[in-house]
Amino acid sequence: MSAQAPDLLATRAEGPAFPPLVKLMATFMVLALVYWGAAALIQAGPRSLSTGSWLLVGGAFVITLVAYIWMLKSRTSIDGVAIEQTWLWKRRVALADITQAKFIYVPWLSWLLAPRLIVRAGPGVRVFYCADPKVIRAFSALMDGSLPRTGASE
Repeated sequence: MSAQAPDLLATRAEGPAFPPLVKLMATFMVLALVYWGAAALIQAGPRSLSTGSWLLVGGAFVITLVAYIWMLKSRTSIDGVAIEQTWLWKRRVALADITQAKFIYVPWLSWLLAPRLIVRAGPGVRVFYCADPKVIRAFSALMDGSLPRTGASE
């Protein structure tokens, strides 16, 4: 006889995708990019850039800002059915669709390197970052087979 699978609601875990220090480093990098970018634009002179150059600089700034904001807001969740991460678009993989998984977690470096679960589901590979201890434990449970996932093969 096999042990009874845990309740799906009891296995739900959710938390931020990136650790606070990673978010702080990203903040410093974005501020440095804005500071030195503005200094370079001032030194070159605003009139020296063509319209296409201004569009390129503006587009790069918007893309950087959007990615930065979503990095700060991003959350990862896992339950007995799927793994999800919010981002500019939501990443979602049903546990039953996972054919391969690799959990990269170095406990003494998790303040610098965000733990991540890399999964293959169908033709693509998806990466889910996690910084919350509950999500890390759930990812570990998924890797050792104690988190239920119906219909999946490893």
